[in-house]
Amino acid sequence: MEKNPNLNPVQPTTEAYNRAIRELTHANLRLHQLDKAKDEFISIASHELRNPMAIIKGTLSMIMAGDDGEINTQVRDDLKDVMVVVERQIRLVNELLDISRIEAGVIYFNLLPELDIVYVAGLLEASMNLVADQNGVRIIVADSPNTPKIQGDQDKISQVLINLVTNALKFTKNGSITISFKTEGNFVVTSVSDTGSGMPEETKEELFKKFTKPGDPTVATMSAGSGLGLYISKKFVEHHGGKLWLEKSEIGKGSTFCFSIPISASPEAKKVVQDIAVIQNLKQVHFKIKERTKNE
Repeated sequence: MEKNPNLNPVQPTTEAYNRAIRELTHANLRLHQLDKAKDEFISIASHELRNPMAIIKGTLSMIMAGDDGEINTQVRDDLKDVMVVVERQIRLVNELLDISRIEAGVIYFNLLPELDIVYVAGLLEASMNLVADQNGVRIIVADSPNTPKIQGDQDKISQVLINLVTNALKFTKNGSITISFKTEGNFVVTSVSDTGSGMPEETKEELFKKFTKPGDPTVATMSAGSGLGLYISKKFVEHHGGKLWLEKSEIGKGSTFCFSIPISASPEAKKVVQDIAVIQNLKQVHFKIKERTKNE
């Protein structure tokens, strides 16, 4: 095809090109500054909120225990409702703090060389069945005597399990939630399966993003919560050298989430130890430099 001689492409001048680069660089720097300011605000606000919330929870517990005198049934029920709200706000504050630490790269891991994940799940079963019973739900940990030990931070693995089970409880009424285990290569894969309402297809790709909450098709509303639990869980698992994913979800049949963690002393587990050691040493140097600069 012949070129039209009347159509001359406009060639930007070197000055215009450089000006555009400067403007884009400035805009990008400004966005980074705003993002950093947002993260710092969330971190400061979360710290400032956590202490008052803890005091409120402690005071409520003392009143409900009768330390300030007997209370009647109606007052006790009202205080239980308040306690539920306070605990929800404490969870939100803790999640915001986790987010700020993850994104700042200052979250620490206390890796145990041999952690019994079946035992950790059993502790969760005992503590959460009291809540689950109120919704007619039973939490079951599959009998898995031959499951290998994993390398992991017990607190963070517990938090991942709590987030997954709590998420399942939001969608399950009069059913069950089963935690099971299997070995795949050098990993233990933990599955959390529920018999709940399932999730619509369009929400599945957004599940692990910040502030994303899966919709419940049975009530056409968004589930309660901050929308941070799955995002935090995914980050925790990835720092352990594993993966977290949605295995399946069918409307009216339930969902299954899985996560993998390296087996103790496996090559993958050893690599995680090396990576975390390097990162945490860099953090210590970073903090020392910041402290020295502050003192100067």
